[in-house]
Amino acid sequence: MTDEIISQIKRNLSGNPDLDRDYLVSQLEHYKNHESSYKIIKEISKLIWQSLDFDHDEMNIHSKKTNISRVLDELIPYIENRDKKTALNKLDKFMENFKDEYENKENHKESDFKSNRPITEIQYMRYEENKLSRSPKSYRTSSIKDKKVNWRKEVKINKLNKDNEKHIVEKEFHSFLNPLEEILFYQYIGLEKELAYIPLNEPLFDLYYLYGSLLLENDNFTKAEEYLLKALRINPVSSKTILSLVDIYKSKTRTYNRFFLYNVDALKFAYKNEDIARAYRNFGFFYVEEGQLDIAAVFYDYSLNFDFNKQAFRELEYLKSRGINTKIDEKEAEKIIESKNIQLGVNPFILDTLKIIAFDLESRKYYSGALYFYRILYDLTKDNLVLGKINSIQNKI
Repeated sequence: MTDEIISQIKRNLSGNPDLDRDYLVSQLEHYKNHESSYKIIKEISKLIWQSLDFDHDEMNIHSKKTNISRVLDELIPYIENRDKKTALNKLDKFMENFKDEYENKENHKESDFKSNRPITEIQYMRYEENKLSRSPKSYRTSSIKDKKVNWRKEVKINKLNKDNEKHIVEKEFHSFLNPLEEILFYQYIGLEKELAYIPLNEPLFDLYYLYGSLLLENDNFTKAEEYLLKALRINPVSSKTILSLVDIYKSKTRTYNRFFLYNVDALKFAYKNEDIARAYRNFGFFYVEEGQLDIAAVFYDYSLNFDFNKQAFRELEYLKSRGINTKIDEKEAEKIIESKNIQLGVNPFILDTLKIIAFDLESRKYYSGALYFYRILYDLTKDNLVLGKINSIQNKI
């Protein structure tokens, strides 16, 4: 069945690299939840790379398999089969001798720095296999027309930098899932040193996040915090990483100060409904612990606007059993949330940025990238105008 699907995808290729890439990216989305998604997506990713008509000698530095990418390839089947114990054991052994050449030595501190780079210079349309998140990474190429030049220039610069490492100013190494995250980083955090991107074939963020998450599930909180913080230093706006740290600080600190502040950051950077809802449930937990059960009910109820989570319903039932009114007027709930100086709904900056990125990609006729961001925007807003954009673009692919 899987081989038949892959054969069908190959038969539908037109031979036009640009059209084929749009088609292949749509197939990534289509098969991401298939029972054989690992094998299908791996084959589609290979086809995407083949459609990129770059100079293969210069691209070799990016496509070469590394120890990190190999171990993640090995772990994915165990994760998909819910055999997390084996995955953790294999990662334990791997990490014993692992040396990080791109480690940011110090915790990144928030600064007042704001990048002057316009959004149009946050480059898009770069792909790699991303088996953990099941979505293509698409950034750091300014346009389809210029993609060869940009990639070649980048490879040469990376090689030059490595050859002259001693003469370069201090760097901080980062990687982002998409340009939205990169823009969030510039807007809210900024650089303390010179920015350097971690090479595509060194998925360090995925390694640290996966290891930290497995350690957390195994109740190894100290070591889990260590590796989740490593992941966060690579991508300081990763809401899923911050929320994992929040889970540690929820029960393993003397006070809830760190838990609360990290949760505020998670909500600020979140652009997925499940992450937003999770942050609001965390605020509900906080106010239960503070003994403000009526306020807790507001946050648990408000979280249902983003995700119908069983935990939220259970907590609301508990609060109801304590005599708390859990049927809360929406306007009143919003006033209460704002009175606590907590962000109401999705960060407006995220919505504005998504509109700019999606429109920019659409105007460049890079329709698969535009679809990716319009879909995120629609999930957050349920705006029929955005849905119309999605349907219109789908008809062009």
